[in-house]
Amino acid sequence: MPNLLSRSLFNLFFGARRRALGKLPGPQPGVLGTIGDFLGHAPWDVCARYGREYGGITLIWMGPSPALVLNDPALIEEVLESRRLEFEKGAVIEQVRPTVTDDTPFIAKQGEDWAGKRRVDPLAQPWSEDWIAAQVGPLQAAVAESVDALIRETSIDLTPALRRLTFDAFAVVTVGEKLPTSMFDDFMLLAKGADARIQAKLPLKFVSLPKGFEAARARFYGHFAERVSAERRAPNPSAVHLLARTLREMPTLQDQVLAHLLGGFFYGGVFSSSTILVGAFHQLQKHASAEERLAAEAATLASGALTLERLRDARWTEAVAYEALRILPAVRIVTRTPSADTQLAGVTLPAGTTILISNQHLHRDPAYWPHPDTFDPARWLDGGVARDPLGSGHFFPFGRGPRACVAGAFAIIYLQTALATIAARAKVHVDSTAPFEEGFFFGVVLPKGVTGRLVSRSNSSVKAA
Repeated sequence: MPNLLSRSLFNLFFGARRRALGKLPGPQPGVLGTIGDFLGHAPWDVCARYGREYGGITLIWMGPSPALVLNDPALIEEVLESRRLEFEKGAVIEQVRPTVTDDTPFIAKQGEDWAGKRRVDPLAQPWSEDWIAAQVGPLQAAVAESVDALIRETSIDLTPALRRLTFDAFAVVTVGEKLPTSMFDDFMLLAKGADARIQAKLPLKFVSLPKGFEAARARFYGHFAERVSAERRAPNPSAVHLLARTLREMPTLQDQVLAHLLGGFFYGGVFSSSTILVGAFHQLQKHASAEERLAAEAATLASGALTLERLRDARWTEAVAYEALRILPAVRIVTRTPSADTQLAGVTLPAGTTILISNQHLHRDPAYWPHPDTFDPARWLDGGVARDPLGSGHFFPFGRGPRACVAGAFAIIYLQTALATIAARAKVHVDSTAPFEEGFFFGVVLPKGVTGRLVSRSNSSVKAA
């Protein structure tokens, strides 16, 4: 807590602003506000602590500027759903714009700008469910190939290893085959450029992009443009990947727009999905019975062609995916700002006020979840998924409302397929089950130091599947 002099100086200069926000609970601000709470601590941990200490709404200060931390499901519903048109995504739009193009709805402004871009997103189309169903087999094959390569490694860092595995799987479902390492390198360089802007402490005009950024951007999106052009010239009617399916279903979609959407697909899910896989296998090693049950179900799934119907019957694999999303969500804070002065929680928020929406506390709220800090996939059986569906008050790893991740349905299928395929072919041994350090990259939690190896399953019939 700031000392008495620091608190007095804040009240002297900014007391009127504080009084205008009534009696909202929150830590005592000093001359620099409450920014000191975040120094040396992960922001999601601080926001979760605020939920425990102050309840559903916390008033904090970024210097002289007020901000709110929301841990209340009803207030979060207002901001993300019923009153969402009053709140913008804010700074993140500019932070990621050099990397993610304006054709993606992720960085679009509210209203018609977002709605128009969402309408042409392939994953927002009615046929996307059918497309997702057709990806289970290709995903299984892509993940299996990557796992077999990782088994040959004596030691791996799970975070980069599963990130590359996920990138390769996403390539197969978007364009029908894995992409060269140079494409992955360009993908990562562009991500580092956006990450530098997201984490910058200076105005963006003073933040330099990495060397070679523009050339990498031209190559990355240019590759997808070439793929779109080639598919236009010689369409493959039997292809099930996203590029071919989109051109069949949406022939008037502009080539550049489709190329940008295909490239943006990777930024929408590679980091978050691979982070969830790392967390899942780290937790599974701590809970041997849960890992053994997953391996047994995975072996059954590997005994024949994997389909969406068979995957949906794999209730334990689904439960493991949901529990990993609950206890270690990859995205734990989203931000919004009111585009004009607006009323929320009984006070008037000035336009531009930062609102931090946290899911970590609600995902582990002891008043709602029994044994909230325990990795327990069984909580999702016997109606658990229906009781707490994705995007509900205490479970929103992909966000809530119309602007929740458009690829959420695909992400669940990918996670289940990857979990089952990896567990069928290998036992993931993690060197340490102690809590791992959590960094931050491209807006996503970054597990650090989760090392180990993949040990091939002894059952030859499983390995050959």
